[in-house]
Amino acid sequence: MVVSLLPFSFSYADTPEDVIEEYQIKAVYLFNFALFFTWQDSAFKHPRQPFRFCVLGKYPFGIDLDIVVENERVEGRFVTVQRLGTVYRSARCQILFVSQSEKYRLATIFAYLKQHPILSVSDIKGFVRRGGMIEFFNTPYNEVRFIIAPETVDEAHLIASANLLEIAEIFYRRR
Repeated sequence: MVVSLLPFSFSYADTPEDVIEEYQIKAVYLFNFALFFTWQDSAFKHPRQPFRFCVLGKYPFGIDLDIVVENERVEGRFVTVQRLGTVYRSARCQILFVSQSEKYRLATIFAYLKQHPILSVSDIKGFVRRGGMIEFFNTPYNEVRFIIAPETVDEAHLIASANLLEIAEIFYRRR
């Protein structure tokens, strides 16, 4: 598998191992999202706090996310991965991946996340429509792509790179 930062369109083979390979790709995306967003200093409780990737619910990445972020830094901070059983433990996270196992708890999750500058990401269908920031989806050609809800990102006081927005599908709420 060859992976690069751009154009953020990765594909995977049509084999029984698709799920494993799909989440390898999503792990790379998650790390790259950290490089294309800016968090205010207030998103970190203290100057030496690590940059936290958190996964809420059933952990779909195996060891892939840990491998992708191993020995990496984001915004000059060491990177850690945390597995969470409840959204109420996510206040110190910078990126929160919401697993499929949490799809029936989204209203509670979004209500809590509105209080924190946390980038919310998931592959739950309709995630951005219901209040999330980035939603992964698969094309008919086995490519992993993503949708961004810039209004929701702005409400969390996060700044997305124009380069990232240029290659994403964009979701705007109807008013």
